[in-house]
Amino acid sequence: MGDNVDHEILVRVQTKSHTNRSIHWTHQYAILDRIQAPGLENNQSQKPVKEIQFTELLPDQHVQAKLLHQWAILVSRIVTKYLKAFQPLQNKVVRHIPHHYSKEMATKSNLVTSEFV
Repeated sequence: MGDNVDHEILVRVQTKSHTNRSIHWTHQYAILDRIQAPGLENNQSQKPVKEIQFTELLPDQHVQAKLLHQWAILVSRIVTKYLKAFQPLQNKVVRHIPHHYSKEMATKSNLVTSEFV
């Protein structure tokens, strides 16, 4: 992953030693995957596109219930952050949605950075 910043410095009066400048900073970093599970990545299709039925793409009741639970957590964060009447409840909302890999994701990231100017 990376990020860059471009900055132009324009001078009003230019001389040989005092000219316009174009500055470009790049910050790149990589994070080591904390979860190494062979089943998580699959580059092959489960079935050919011509065999997919539209109804198979729609969320079923189980998926809808899971989304509703997760969205309730996300909405509670927003409501307690931006609506003054609910701000006293900010320490009661769930900050991290529990999932199968919660323990692994709670560990500190192994981060490698490099900067170029």
